[in-house]
Amino acid sequence: MRSSPVTREILSHRLTAVVEEMAETIRRTSFSVFVKQTADFGTCLVTAEGEVFAAPRAISGNLMIGIPARTAIESLGPYHPGDVGISNDPDATGGLVTHLPDIWLWAPLYAGERIIAFAFSFVHSSDIGGDVPGSISWAHTDRCQEGLLIPPAKLREAGRTNEALLRTILSNTRVPEQNRGDIEAQLTGLATAQRRIDEIVTGYGAAAVGDAIEDLLDEAAERAARLVDGLRDGRYRFVDYVEGLEEDGATTVPPTRLSLELTVSGGSTHLSFAGTSPQVAEAINLPTGGEPGHYMLVFALVNYFCSLDPGIPYNSGLVRGITAELPPGSIVNPGPGATCGVRAAVFFRIMDCVLGCLAQAAPESALATSSGAVAIATVAHADPVTGRRHVSVGQPLTGGSGGRPARDGLNGTSFTGGWLRNVPNELLERDAPVLVEEYRYRPDSGGAGRRPGGAGIVLRLRALADGVTLAVRGMERLFFQPWGVNGGRPGAPGRAVLNPGRSGERELGRVNVVTLAAGDVLLIETAGGGGLGDPAGRAPDEVAVDAARGLIGPEQALRAYGVVLRDGAVDAAATERDRASLPERAALFDLGAARRAYDERWPQAVQEQLIAAVERLPRARRAGAYRAAYLAAQARAGAGPVTAELIRDVIEEQG
Repeated sequence: MRSSPVTREILSHRLTAVVEEMAETIRRTSFSVFVKQTADFGTCLVTAEGEVFAAPRAISGNLMIGIPARTAIESLGPYHPGDVGISNDPDATGGLVTHLPDIWLWAPLYAGERIIAFAFSFVHSSDIGGDVPGSISWAHTDRCQEGLLIPPAKLREAGRTNEALLRTILSNTRVPEQNRGDIEAQLTGLATAQRRIDEIVTGYGAAAVGDAIEDLLDEAAERAARLVDGLRDGRYRFVDYVEGLEEDGATTVPPTRLSLELTVSGGSTHLSFAGTSPQVAEAINLPTGGEPGHYMLVFALVNYFCSLDPGIPYNSGLVRGITAELPPGSIVNPGPGATCGVRAAVFFRIMDCVLGCLAQAAPESALATSSGAVAIATVAHADPVTGRRHVSVGQPLTGGSGGRPARDGLNGTSFTGGWLRNVPNELLERDAPVLVEEYRYRPDSGGAGRRPGGAGIVLRLRALADGVTLAVRGMERLFFQPWGVNGGRPGAPGRAVLNPGRSGERELGRVNVVTLAAGDVLLIETAGGGGLGDPAGRAPDEVAVDAARGLIGPEQALRAYGVVLRDGAVDAAATERDRASLPERAALFDLGAARRAYDERWPQAVQEQLIAAVERLPRARRAGAYRAAYLAAQARAGAGPVTAELIRDVIEEQG
């Protein structure tokens, strides 16, 4: 180590305070609900080479560890004091940006005349243009539909704002005032970083600060390696899916397969995504730039390290020991121009795959999976006087988290999107002609277990005017349930219904975009988390408490736990009798009936055969070829399983 333990610890806290002050500055001075209330933004400090050495723990999106900052930094040199870069271009930033609504700003931080580090921040814009309010739609197949693209450019040069660039950005959005306010908030945050770095360098000297930064990165890497040493060496594989699309009972878009093999060896980890689906036409591609420690690949591992060692330095040293195989042209490493608005669907599923691998590597500390999605509801309407279009963020609709070794799953929030805060309903009702009739935990949605999964959320919203448009992106786990572990049962899948219980009631699936007339009601129910451990191991009194809290009903208490409740109290004799008839503990994973049926119809080896055949095609042809071959093979198989011979025949016929 280059610095003393005392100096290193002091500077660790000082640097963390810098990024948290940046974040608090942005939150307090921003204009949009999505930043101010939901806290979908982030800040960090990175080395001149692009490695994150400080990120917030207590405020804003905690998705900064592993951001690939080097390409963005190098795209704009040379730098001078007062320069600020801006971009929302996934390709030109090498995967720093992962979808267009994320507007990134960065600035060099100086110690005297020398750049000592860079400050980065992003905000999720409520709208960056494009063909739908909020700019995000699963159905986008062309990046031009997704909004304005900002290649890396200097928003400020030597402290002077490029007003022409800023006007261009603001002229291509439905919420120019919000975007201007959020960008100004980011600029203020960057200025805060330089001011605080000046103070730290004055007190300790640039050399001491530089030494501490390198030591903190090294320490994080060493402690992460020791935690990996605690896992059983071996190869662990898990497969999960982003759901496809069915219309009138027929598949029109295949599920997207995420295949992860986690290799643990000698304190290092390797993530292989071989066998993962090729990039798709829909907007769920995840641009990673092929970076093995990319923040949307390693998030679950970072959380794992921090859970086992809460005092570990929170920086990109945590991911130095991670290598990865990311097939070019796949959903996790798509080619230039891939649509990516709902890339979070893949990001969340990768987290589930990592949890599935860790459950095999360390069954005693396994977690059941969370609801697996965050559905962001954006509400747009026209002002009845001016005709101007308004866009408001409704809620980040996540679901329950999975059961944990020592605790039940969290209700209404998840491992996958728990950093996003809910928006007060009163704010939505103020900004849009809607009434929130119901917003609560969803009964009987958490998977049963010794540690049950957390409950999902119910949102019932009524339109008070014609032409209210809701863009709900990221709804998942509508078919494949959040899985349970070590005998725990899967959580209930989500659903969305238009006008429930009324004439014209209609199941909407993942919703995407729907326009409501006055009086229409939209009901969304998010998935519950998976359960952990045999439900028979949960004490009857705990089941009674769950029922009293409204998390389960008497029927679920009997069916899932064998607990008989009479007027809210446990009938001990009846419970002892009925518990004896509960099914025996399942295997390590309970994936749910829908997933088991799908795996029987589409065996894993057959899926890999199809993916391998498509990977031999030019990248531009893969998405269309994969879908055509999948649908043709499934149609020929009818209700039976798809076979290797059938795949060979289809591939040969399609050339």
